[in-house]
Amino acid sequence: MSERLVSVALPVALDRGFTYAVPASWPSVPEPGARVLVPFANRGLVGVVRAAQPERLNGARIKLLEEVLDPPGAPSLTPELARLCEWVADYYVAPVGEVYRLALPGLLTGHDVRRVMLSEAGAQALAAAREVVLQPVDDAGLPTAAEQRVLAALAAAPRGELAVERLIDLRPRIPGVLRLIGDLAAKELCTISWDEAGGEGARVEAHYRRTDYLRGAATAEETLREHIGRSKQRRALLDLLEGAGSWVPAGELRGPFPGYKKLLEPLLAAGLVAVEERLRALDPFAAETLEPSLPQTPTADQAAALATLRGDLEAGKFAASLLHGVTGSGKTEVYLQLIADARARGGGAIVLVPEIALTPQLSDRFRARFGETVAVLHSGLTPRQRLDAWQQIRMGARPIVIGARSAVFAPVPDLKVIVVDEEHDASFKQEEGVRYSARDVALVRARDASAVAVLGSATPALETYESARSGKIRWLRMTTRPTTRPLPEVELISLATHRPDPETLLTGRMRTALVETVAAGEQAIVFLNRRGFATTLICDRCGALHHCPDCSAPAMTYHLGRNRLMCHWCGFIEAPPERCVECGEGELLHGNAGTERVELALAKDVPGARVLRLDRDTSRGKGLLETLAQFRRREADILVGTQMLSKGHDFPGVTLVGILQGDHGLGLPDIRASERTFQLLTQVAGRAGRGDRPGRVLIQAYGIKNPAIAFAAEHDFEAFAAWELDKRRELHNPPFGHLALVRISGPDQVAVQRRAEELAAVIRAAAEEVRRKHAEEPGSAEAPPPVQLLGPKASLIERVNRRVRWQMLIRASSRPPLRWLLRQLRPRLGDAGSGEFKTMANVDVDPQSLI
Repeated sequence: MSERLVSVALPVALDRGFTYAVPASWPSVPEPGARVLVPFANRGLVGVVRAAQPERLNGARIKLLEEVLDPPGAPSLTPELARLCEWVADYYVAPVGEVYRLALPGLLTGHDVRRVMLSEAGAQALAAAREVVLQPVDDAGLPTAAEQRVLAALAAAPRGELAVERLIDLRPRIPGVLRLIGDLAAKELCTISWDEAGGEGARVEAHYRRTDYLRGAATAEETLREHIGRSKQRRALLDLLEGAGSWVPAGELRGPFPGYKKLLEPLLAAGLVAVEERLRALDPFAAETLEPSLPQTPTADQAAALATLRGDLEAGKFAASLLHGVTGSGKTEVYLQLIADARARGGGAIVLVPEIALTPQLSDRFRARFGETVAVLHSGLTPRQRLDAWQQIRMGARPIVIGARSAVFAPVPDLKVIVVDEEHDASFKQEEGVRYSARDVALVRARDASAVAVLGSATPALETYESARSGKIRWLRMTTRPTTRPLPEVELISLATHRPDPETLLTGRMRTALVETVAAGEQAIVFLNRRGFATTLICDRCGALHHCPDCSAPAMTYHLGRNRLMCHWCGFIEAPPERCVECGEGELLHGNAGTERVELALAKDVPGARVLRLDRDTSRGKGLLETLAQFRRREADILVGTQMLSKGHDFPGVTLVGILQGDHGLGLPDIRASERTFQLLTQVAGRAGRGDRPGRVLIQAYGIKNPAIAFAAEHDFEAFAAWELDKRRELHNPPFGHLALVRISGPDQVAVQRRAEELAAVIRAAAEEVRRKHAEEPGSAEAPPPVQLLGPKASLIERVNRRVRWQMLIRASSRPPLRWLLRQLRPRLGDAGSGEFKTMANVDVDPQSLI
């Protein structure tokens, strides 16, 4: 019988599949999509069998698969999802194993989480082997020396049980330990079980709280560093617990701090943090009780959009539409009624939102309409809860899924509808690891599943808008709100003429409007896209800014509530110094104000105002829901916040929106700076006038004549799009061209620059080959070059977290030459060099940010 080989995707950063052989004793080859346990570098990893042909390495010894973890005929990944993973890996030039890991819950992939327990027969065999003195153990039918070491380690462990990972780490190492464990289990000398984070057990979990030891004492900074070391993650975790002021469940730490247990060990030992077992919430973001809701009578715009989408659903073929509706036009009701039709046909649906924790209203509306058939996926779930949700989705018990980016991989059977709400939002693009766009992946998945895709937004991405305008996807417009109230009136206030107060950042006109709004018993939103108390600390003698020691960013942000300086680029945190670190004499003055400073100043400056703040510092865990609920219950008059305020919130009591620095971000060297500014202003302005009273918006800015601001004031998306697209067309930028950003980073500047120049030479050579082939085509002389390279050069923020960064931009007139060039470049990406001179190179296809 010929050797049976399979290609396995493993959760490692190496950009390839790995070839394994199927044991001759197995009756069949594992099917694609099935999880398998494999030996890898003397450890066990859980991977997924691919449909791709395995690579046969000449002369290399091919290892055997250890175990198939899925039952026959029920692979963890369906063929559809496996194909989607392969497409993502190919299009985004990403390691295939890392992509497969995105599609599965953490408990189903990654490291070997089996546990081995010594059996009674194993204990007896170990005792018998120890009694043998003269005769060889092999001849006596007793365990071998290596087997005895495994059995002895189990016998010495509490309850006679160890994780496989512990056995792998025994010193000196035991050759072939995974196969050895399997042999011992076959002889019934031990038993093997899978550890899935504690099984069902009691619904409790660890909760952590910052103790009073060294709390808030700037003089204790050196002592803190002794316990924390240079770990920025550990410092950030301690800072989070200090800011929370109460017990924080482990589930809230898993998202921002995947390795929180290791991070907490020295903090617990030093008495900086306390731990206690408390009841675990099933879903920390779920509302306890919801009143069932019924479908609303659609407006004319809603009815027209629904008629078209229902026709697509009935046809049973792939169709993509842009649902372009002004803020408050009722896009969510269209989603709800379309999904109800899909459910009536026995199908399922996926609804992608920018950040699930920022849109509790949306998930509550779906639960109120569809009840227990809705699964909500977010970072607050424990691994066990996430696995439970995944299994219920897969078996069809919860056929409607709401979630952020990764929910695009949810295993919904008979998928009929995919909705991408606020499709323009940049958070749909993952910026680390596998750099994929959930919006674009959703379109590919809908195409493969013959499903209806709906991209909804009041301010669509210009790529989506151009696709709709050119007829590539359908363009459904909703221009009116269900209420009788029109869109809010917008007033522009020139900061060049009306100087703002340095503490509140309010001009006299803005302050008057806020005072009038509060006096009338109405609510207001004040928007500033800059968190913290001050953007920096400045020396009053030498003028030096207090910099992050690990980054070349302009300065660190000061947070008053926790008396901390924080680098928002790398996460470095420290107590503020008493004097300037440059000259040693000057006092430190506060720089430009952030939301924390504005919140405190407004409470003093606006008579009788109750002020709340919504930003990253106040929205951890349930703090977000409590802030939103308080404001919705009218327990506050003014809500100060950052771009979180633009995420689809509905506050009927808000009649005034004040934007303090409307042109903040326009000066960034990024092709999407104007587009993001227009979108942000329009979305924030759309929070006003959603109730029974008219709304108004005041925008303070220096560049009030900039088209991004002027068109936002007119609620005129199409005029802005026409202006911006003209610029994009001239420069061949998206959507009239295609981009890929190559990033190179490492600790040594010379090594990084040398690697960047080497890769640039490869790209130039490939681009020249593309140009020669293109020159042979008729009419190519008038067309722009098929591929251009811009750079390499140092990134705008050249050093982040002690790593130097360089980058280069590849611009192509069409996708095929770009795809061909990236395939030539792909083998040269990843790690290179070693030690201090080790560099990393990766590609961001269709980048959303060039900074």
